[in-house]
Amino acid sequence: MNRFSALMIITCLSTLINCNSNSDTPGIDCSGSDLSLEVIDFIKSDCDVPGSVSISASGGEGDYTYSIDNDDFQSSSIFENLFAGNFTFSVKDDIGCTANLRFTLESEPTGITMDLSGSQSNCTSNTGTISAEASGGVGVLRFALDGGDFSEINEFLSVSPGIHTVTVKDDEECGVSKTIQIKTMTRLSNDIMPIVIKDCAISGCHNGSQSPRLISKSEVIANASRIKAETQAGSMPRDRTLTQTEIDLIACWVDDGAEDN
Repeated sequence: MNRFSALMIITCLSTLINCNSNSDTPGIDCSGSDLSLEVIDFIKSDCDVPGSVSISASGGEGDYTYSIDNDDFQSSSIFENLFAGNFTFSVKDDIGCTANLRFTLESEPTGITMDLSGSQSNCTSNTGTISAEASGGVGVLRFALDGGDFSEINEFLSVSPGIHTVTVKDDEECGVSKTIQIKTMTRLSNDIMPIVIKDCAISGCHNGSQSPRLISKSEVIANASRIKAETQAGSMPRDRTLTQTEIDLIACWVDDGAEDN
């Protein structure tokens, strides 16, 4: 496997990199932040053996945490179990400023590179799609979704909401698998808040009479998991009944990540 023999310094001037600074914390101005991110080492993936990427941050304020492709932030700056493809790495400092870095991890000559893209699904019907773009390997590449049969078709239709796994393999059975989440079209403002205001944030209940209060979007987001669990169990709202569609919408929004959308 190939490894960098020296530090690889990547700046925001590179066409493969998109750097920006912003803050998750209201009132914090990150426009003048010197927070930056660079790739200092990587190992290419080889067939079904994954590679890794090591990044390093500088500038900003205090300690750093790191993320890949908008996933949860972590203390480690090393990302392992990566197959060839395009990735976005992020760093966050103590005051909430962030910087992003796009990087392409390549494969060994006989390895396979695969990237996934998808479209949203309706909450209560399977209308999502997944497309796989792959190259490399030996011979013809074939694709399978969630352990299904392999074929040369690289686009999957009528995909349900949730996390799915696409696997590609070549004629020598070299295979690479990647996961992708298909989110729904459910929106907090249009779909969830009307349900909460109508049936939960009412007098004598979650309008402030009982905990938790569920009047604002931020309060609903903070209690998303609890709202899903109780509506699924039928214990919320009390003295009222939600339709199955309303229950499903709440579950879809929470499973999508309980976003402020």
